[in-house]
Parts: sequence; C-alpha cells; structure tokens
Amino acid sequence: MFRGKVVLITGAARGIGRAIAEAFAHEQALLVLCDVRPEGLEVAKRLGALFVYADLALPEHRVRFVEQAVKQWGSIHVLVNNAAIAAPGSALKVGLAEWQRTLEVNLTAPMHLSALAAREMVRSGGGAIVNVASVQGLFAEQNNAAYNASKGGLVNLTRSLALDLAPMNIRVNAIAPGAIATESVLEAIQMSEHPELTRQDWEDLHALRRLGKPEEVAQAVVFLASERASFITGAILPVDGGMTASFMMAGRPV
Repeated sequence: MFRGKVVLITGAARGIGRAIAEAFAHEQALLVLCDVRPEGLEVAKRLGALFVYADLALPEHRVRFVEQAVKQWGSIHVLVNNAAIAAPGSALKVGLAEWQRTLEVNLTAPMHLSALAAREMVRSGGGAIVNVASVQGLFAEQNNAAYNASKGGLVNLTRSLALDLAPMNIRVNAIAPGAIATESVLEAIQMSEHPELTRQDWEDLHALRRLGKPEEVAQAVVFLASERASFITGAILPVDGGMTASFMMAGRPV
C-alpha cells in the first residue's frame, strides 16, 4: 500500500511512534524517523529507515528533519506528527518554561513540520498528514493544563490544515488515543502506590475495559494516511476503547 512512498514519523523511538514506524515498514514505505532518544537510531536500523536526531522544540531541527528526508528520498508523501511531551501541573503551578516547551513540541512543531512537508508534497501531487492528538484534546484532565491545551490546539490545527491544504490535494486528519500500554504508561502504573488498582482504574476509563495497544493506534494512522481514507480530511478519530462515549468511567457500571 505504501511501497515507494516516503513517510516521515516524529517521536519514533518508543511507544506509539515506534509502532507506527513498524506498521509503515510492514507496508514497505521508505521511512524517515526522528526522536531525541538515542534508541531511535536502533529502531531505524532495524526497519531500514533513515534516522534524524531532532529536538522538535528547535525550529532548525525541524527544518533539518525535512531537508534530510528530501535529500535521502527526493520527496515526501506522508507526515505523522506523533512526538509529544508533558509537563504535569495546573495552570497555577506549571512553570512558564515548561508550558512554552510543551506547546512548542506538541503544537508549534506539528504546524511548522506540516507547512514544510506540504511544500514538498505538492511536488508529488499531494499527500497525507496524520496528527497524533489525544482524548485530552477532546476533554480536560485535572492538573495537566499544558498538555490539555497543546492537544486541544492540535485538534483544531488539524481542521485548519485540512481546509488550507485541501486545494493542494493534501489530506489532514488526527487520531485521539485513550490510555495506551506504552512504556511510559506502564512505568507510571508500576510506580504508583497500588499498581494493580491503578491499572484497573485506567482500564475502567474505557468501555472495552482494557488499555489500548500501540499497534492498534498505528493501524488507525496507517488507514488515515492511505488511499482507503481518500475522502476523509479534517476528521478526529478517537482510538480510545470507548472512553469518550461516556461522561463517566466508561467501563465501570454506575
């Protein structure tokens, strides 16, 4: 489905990003991956991909990421804006520097990268951009103001980009994952005072009564980037096990 197509993925060293890279590799895409974690290079080597070290808070790193992709493969067909960071704390407690860096990585970088990639996609006749938002872009979580704001902004940026890029035959969509069993999520559960109860509480947020798998999120991204979704743009697809279908804990009877 993606044989010969150039796919750029940010935050590809671990978790959802790595699963997305593996899914596109299975589809025989030409991959360009970036991350700040050194293990991203190992992922790239295993998948036969080009790896570019990039701190997406820095504009020059974003430019280099796109330039290296074009230098290597000559074009861009798909961009997946997956990289994200979090700075826990309410709006009263989160530091200004942490707030600004969170928005820079989670919101400004996807905007900037989309603009850079779109200019290259036009040369190829169009393309697709998929943003990895979050259910926290659809509703808020207490004491997570910066992340909530960045993901809410990414949801509406997705719609704005879809409108602006449609004349260029570039589709833009987003997914909104629920709680996914990534390394960071599992580590957070294990570090809690009562890991089994914490995991149960997290699972009960979902109608399906379990955490999602990174590969389940990856398959949704591949679908939205593919020609099977050729008439879909500006959509926000929850991949959340039914979390947002309820106004209470979706998996726990009232």
